[in-house]
Amino acid sequence: MSDSSYSDVSNAASRAVQPQTVRPVIQLVQVTKIYNSGTVQVQALRGIDLEVFPGEFVAIMGASGSGKSTLMNIIGCLDRPTTGQYFLQGKEISQFTRDELASIRNKSIGFVFQNFNLLKRYTALENVELPLLYSGVPKRERRQRAEEMLGKVGLQDRMHHLPNQLSGGQQQRVAIARALVNNPKILLADEPTGNLDSKSSEQIMELLEQLNERGQTIILVTHEASVARCARRKVHIKDGRIAPTSSYLDADAEYPHGEAESKEDNGIYTPLDVIACARH
Repeated sequence: MSDSSYSDVSNAASRAVQPQTVRPVIQLVQVTKIYNSGTVQVQALRGIDLEVFPGEFVAIMGASGSGKSTLMNIIGCLDRPTTGQYFLQGKEISQFTRDELASIRNKSIGFVFQNFNLLKRYTALENVELPLLYSGVPKRERRQRAEEMLGKVGLQDRMHHLPNQLSGGQQQRVAIARALVNNPKILLADEPTGNLDSKSSEQIMELLEQLNERGQTIILVTHEASVARCARRKVHIKDGRIAPTSSYLDADAEYPHGEAESKEDNGIYTPLDVIACARH
């Protein structure tokens, strides 16, 4: 079976559980990504076909260097494909200017990172307010929405704590609240449990499951099978392609950590570029 056939199988399985009138919120068509390193070309993605529908919980799995983080960067409008097409809510992203893409990152896509990326001198409440600040939301409404979102993630009694006064699990909850405060269509979580102990990891995944049950579309990037089991669909990336194991079934094998991913596969944008609407 060809690589494109594997993608077709995964996408067909996704379409099979969707009403005929529902359109994918994310659609990638033969997407490639090539990085130039001097005279050497690194092909991070090789003809990716992928559809994600509203309300899905999809885990993108792969070993270090497989291309999964490159794929997330493209889905998150942090990078553009070298070739192929990416449709977000039916619109082709190549048509957007950099400022328009920055606005999409701020309002339509919520990001959760492995390292939390909270501003150390800001309280939990102030960190959650940041995306609203850059969206031009008035101060009173900003405060109200941030307080409400922190309450939803169970941190109503930690709103005025600084990050170093919070546990790792609590910091990640703040990060999730920040990602959701603008009511994004898509939540992208990149190894959200990578820096957490087992108990905190379970709590964060339970929270993500609860959010998905309420209708939130979630795309989770992970190499851990135990984390991916919370998702309804698994998409395995290997050597820049969707692997034949991609399905709705639970993954059995856990990817080893291995060495740190290359710059090309680990992202080249800072979290504050995303949070602050990337004003450049």
